[in-house]
Amino acid sequence: MNGVAQLTDRSILAFANNCPSMLEIDLHGCRHITNASVTALLSTLRSLRELRLAHCIQISDEAFLRLPPNLVFDCLRILDLTACERVKDDAVEKIIDSAPRLRNLVLGKCKFITDRAVYAICRLGKNIHYIHLGHCSNITDQAVTQMVKSCNRIRYIDLACCNRLTDASVEQLATLPKLRRIGLVKCQAITDRSILALAKPRFPQHPLVSGLERVHLSYCVNLTVEVHTYTSI
Repeated sequence: MNGVAQLTDRSILAFANNCPSMLEIDLHGCRHITNASVTALLSTLRSLRELRLAHCIQISDEAFLRLPPNLVFDCLRILDLTACERVKDDAVEKIIDSAPRLRNLVLGKCKFITDRAVYAICRLGKNIHYIHLGHCSNITDQAVTQMVKSCNRIRYIDLACCNRLTDASVEQLATLPKLRRIGLVKCQAITDRSILALAKPRFPQHPLVSGLERVHLSYCVNLTVEVHTYTSI
């Protein structure tokens, strides 16, 4: 991994120039990669399906805003920008415009994004299945509610440390018919109302069954140990 971490713009540009059939690139932790490399990769590799840039700390909005106008990446399905803190709302809006068929979008620890980015994600509609917004603490209930209305095929969502979110968000998320995993770690405003909503069965043909597989609730300090039944919902 140490060798990978020393990759530079020059070596990455070689992929863009010489490997037009590239489908997946993982640059996790390559701290020397700059905006120019990302712009070149996306501008040139039109078959790219996965681009992982987690912890590439030099990347900012400019990596995406400098893409050629009207360029569309129909093949891009997975984009991971974990801890790219300089990526903000403007970049997210450009990404959604350019990659309308994204399935997995990871923006965890992109701490400056706001509801604007979430409203942009809404434009992905049924295409988005996996969304990570952990530590995006500026996000509000209003944006999450709209995302639920627009993106009803979400299977996994992480909202850890989104401290502005309340039970209202979770009650909306609980209505997603395909939801399997949800992360709410340190969402300290949620209460038992959220848990009751998540536990409520969503399948008419199986009235005692919920489709949830994993729920992360560590440090949700307002949860209690009281026993509730579905009849109390």
